[in-house]
Amino acid sequence: MNWNEWAVVIGGGALGYWLVSVMWPHLREKRVPATAPPPVPDARVPMWHEALGVPPNADRDTIEAAFRAKFAEYRPERIAHLPPDAQAYARARATELELAYDAARRDLEWLRPRRD
Repeated sequence: MNWNEWAVVIGGGALGYWLVSVMWPHLREKRVPATAPPPVPDARVPMWHEALGVPPNADRDTIEAAFRAKFAEYRPERIAHLPPDAQAYARARATELELAYDAARRDLEWLRPRRD
């Protein structure tokens, strides 16, 4: 390497250091932090079998039938006529049911594998 290449390497390192140490904090300060809703103190996430309304040792068909029946109550076409706050609740409940169904499928897959 000749002296020109060394000068470019040293200059690039100095410029990079300056960008990170001086400019980075200024760029971070301009962002508006996202505000999260305050946590509800008494909120409890139900277990998947409680959310779906089935016993913990339910079989696949029972879990799937319970999910389909409960999820049908919160379909978008069924809640379109409701006020916005009720629609928001229905969307949250549908998400809760989907998460419970996913947890049930994982539980069935790992703890009670299919025996075909």
